Amino acid sequence: MDLPSSNDESRNEAFIKAAQYIVRLTDQQDVCEHLARLMTTFYGAAWVAFACREPSGEIMVHHSTLPDPLFREKLRTGKSGGVISDVLESGFLTTEILALPESSRTAFIPIPTGSQTKHIMLVGHGDDSPLGNGLLNTYLAVASLAGAKIESIRDEQELRRHRDHLEELVRERTATLEELNRELESFSYSISHDLRAPLRAIDGYSRMILRTQGTRFDAETQRQFNIIRDNTRMMGQLIEDLLAFSRMGRAPLSVEMLDLKALAAALWEEVQFLHPDRRMTFKIGHLPPGRGDRTLIRQVLSNLLHNAVKFTRSRKEALIEVGGYDKDREQVYYVRDNGVGFDMAYYDKLFGVFQRLHSAEDYEGTGVGLALVQRIIHRHGGRVWAEGEVDRGACFYFTLKI
Repeated sequence: MDLPSSNDESRNEAFIKAAQYIVRLTDQQDVCEHLARLMTTFYGAAWVAFACREPSGEIMVHHSTLPDPLFREKLRTGKSGGVISDVLESGFLTTEILALPESSRTAFIPIPTGSQTKHIMLVGHGDDSPLGNGLLNTYLAVASLAGAKIESIRDEQELRRHRDHLEELVRERTATLEELNRELESFSYSISHDLRAPLRAIDGYSRMILRTQGTRFDAETQRQFNIIRDNTRMMGQLIEDLLAFSRMGRAPLSVEMLDLKALAAALWEEVQFLHPDRRMTFKIGHLPPGRGDRTLIRQVLSNLLHNAVKFTRSRKEALIEVGGYDKDREQVYYVRDNGVGFDMAYYDKLFGVFQRLHSAEDYEGTGVGLALVQRIIHRHGGRVWAEGEVDRGACFYFTLKI
């Protein structure tokens, strides 16, 4: 059965559908091959070729239904080469009669890719008769499909290059982090062993001098020796806190569902045992269960409770409250007190390592506790913040994911 004429709308629609199917399923080179075969089958094209302009400016024929190298060379040079350059520059379709390999009416169809035309489709028909508008419009539609495919492949290649680059960066950063961790381990070892020994010697000799010769000293000398011992103990605590802070980023998490209410109640019993003479009222509000590492979250609550007890020391009766609520797929927990509070103007220092908003003479501590709280909660994917007012108490918040 004879196929309908090349201007028949049903054939053009069938051709476009077949071209769309091919473009979806094939890569760039296969697209050229299959589209060329489709055009020769549907429209009796004598030959089909695809060409592009290389970054060097040279025109290259990357696919042709006529594999003869001489034919490809003729397409690149002479009259056809000039027409190809004009179409690539202008972006407009044109037709010419070429003697390749015999006289044929040839359509030069630009393939749009991005903001520039770098590819072109050539379709040669075996006679000199004009090509109908319906056929040329169909060729333009197919060129657009081919351009979209080329653009998609180029995007995929660019994405692959970026992915490979990112993977290389990840490998480099991982190696750097591993090296930094090794250095941190070495640093922690030095702190643990090299700094503790001289501190123990200072404290030990001070204690020995006071024991054997203390009666010969006046009160001021004895006070100065006690200051030396107090400061060595403070330095020892600083070392312990710094080691705990450095280890916090490396210890693996053992996440489980936690009963925060029971945990807070148990911690408060410990607090009361340590401060039997203090008048303190403790209130446990709603405390929803949360997911976290039991040891680390216990450390968070312990640090916040001890902070609250410390900074309510000047109150006749300390009021300390623990509670929580659900918000935006997070569990929010808080520890509130009626203590000395803090000035929000200095909030940025609150969670810094060794940062203090109150003098060491008034309130003991090393300034690591809140930094440790923040690091633990950040490792759990949560947030930490605080609200306070001078002499009107403070409230510390942290979140855990549901």
